[in-house]
Amino acid sequence: MSEQHEFLEATELARRGQNPQGAAVPQAMDGSLKHRTPRESRFEKVLPFGQNPELRERYVNFFGGLRIGKLLEELDLSAGMVSYQHAEGWERGLTIVTAACDRIDLTGPLRSDRDLRLLGSVNWVGRSSMEVGLQLSSWHEERWNPVARAYFIMVSRHGSQAAPVNLLQPETPEEERRFHEGEQRQAQRRALAQQSTHEQPPSAEESQVLHTLFLERSSGDTGIPMHETLRQSTLLMHPQSKNIHNKIFGGYLMREAFELAWNITYLHCRRRPQFVSVDHMYFYQPVEIGSVLSFTGQVIYTDPQAMMVEILSEVIQPSTGERQVTNDCFFTFTALDEFGRPASIPAVQPHTYEEGLKYLDGRRRFQLGESIRQSKAGG
Repeated sequence: MSEQHEFLEATELARRGQNPQGAAVPQAMDGSLKHRTPRESRFEKVLPFGQNPELRERYVNFFGGLRIGKLLEELDLSAGMVSYQHAEGWERGLTIVTAACDRIDLTGPLRSDRDLRLLGSVNWVGRSSMEVGLQLSSWHEERWNPVARAYFIMVSRHGSQAAPVNLLQPETPEEERRFHEGEQRQAQRRALAQQSTHEQPPSAEESQVLHTLFLERSSGDTGIPMHETLRQSTLLMHPQSKNIHNKIFGGYLMREAFELAWNITYLHCRRRPQFVSVDHMYFYQPVEIGSVLSFTGQVIYTDPQAMMVEILSEVIQPSTGERQVTNDCFFTFTALDEFGRPASIPAVQPHTYEEGLKYLDGRRRFQLGESIRQSKAGG
């Protein structure tokens, strides 16, 4: 099996909440894996936006807020550092890559005039995969206030094979809670993969949703056609965006995908977008330096005050036009009026069966995200 196919298999299994089975895997250098605690891989970084105007200038957008895309780069880099530390990746000669960004939820205001702290640690481990939890907190009123949480799935390889990672030994009740929640998110990933419209046809209730949309369009009570929200950017991958493995840095891909999704939201709503969450982002295969990469996005679902945008990234071979999917990303946004209050979202209208399936997939993901946000708010 080629390195590219091995990577694809490992990341697809991680996306589905599974681990590679059956293949022989290299053991730790001393012949056994270690039990390591979350604190042994704990990572902390402070971005002093409140004290350093020059740093703040590099992260601020033209609305005066922080560029989420730039912060995604920081999060992906931090997840990699945590996972290398836990797995002893450098000592064991491992390659650890991002398989998925499982979720990123904004839970408070991201102010550009306040210091921002990033904390990361391993929440859960499987055989060759790890969930890294990251928390962003903003300094206000003499304390750190949580403003965002993120979960990354990292996979470990040694050469062309999946490689086992050190075991995780929670020490405190809080670490035990995070471990069990990591297991629950694995189950959610598995269920979401099984519920995909590529795997399961629409339910009776979902078929009724599509039928209602069709009747609304027939009667003239229609929204904006889904295909009219489609936007694309095409970029050449330069060596300045490489990671330690001489591939394109995953955080850079996240930033480009997010900023296209932000632009799509801005053009669709004609109002200032408000980021809510990265619902999922899958990394299917590495992107080589020198690749021509196409980012294609569109609105796939709208709620009265929220919307979901999907961004698909593909490598294009210039000589043949052949395309290979590298990433699939889903973002939820709201919009704000001129007074900073939530604004209504123009409805999107699927016009084909394929668009209808995208609409239902977005609806499923949005409903899952809402249930997670409500459970966290209630907890």
